[in-house]
Amino acid sequence: PNIFAAGDCCEIVFPSEDDTEKKKSPPKAGVYAVRSGPILIENLTRQLGLGNCNNLVTYNPQEDFLKLIMCGDGTALGFRFGIPLYGTWVWNLKDHIDRKFMDLFDVKNLPVLTKEDGKDDGNDCYSNSYDTSQYDAVVEKPPQLDAEHAGKLLLRTDDDVDFQAAWNVLRDMMFDDEYKSDVLKIIESLL
Repeated sequence: PNIFAAGDCCEIVFPSEDDTEKKKSPPKAGVYAVRSGPILIENLTRQLGLGNCNNLVTYNPQEDFLKLIMCGDGTALGFRFGIPLYGTWVWNLKDHIDRKFMDLFDVKNLPVLTKEDGKDDGNDCYSNSYDTSQYDAVVEKPPQLDAEHAGKLLLRTDDDVDFQAAWNVLRDMMFDDEYKSDVLKIIESLL
């Protein structure tokens, strides 16, 4: 059937390699709706026959994500890589992420979509209509903190934590498995 969905109204089914069992759907979280939105737009556009393309784009969700919830008192709770996060810095991080996301919808930041802007893959399909890399964009990346300082930073709950420094540690852990392992070992030794 021609039914399209994204976000909390749908369930993502992951077929196993041998098709005998299905991997559990990820939890209902905004990160999946946000990242699947551009793919939903692309697939609706293709289904409507714009560009004469019948090939739909597959959405491949990330397996883990940063979970953040504001406490209502200027602090927030977070969880990533099994690490509990708490404090004003976590609130500042959530506020920063939310504001950066909302900035994407400022009229001056919206993409202009035209047939000429798309890349024709030979079937008149346009694969780069909406660039989702903007969600993870880093303007200037500072040098990576060593694992000991990184682990200690993430566990701090005082008001003097620089949320940008902590966010950079979490991003470094996301893209570097060896670094993530080293930081997690430090954190485990401190808990």
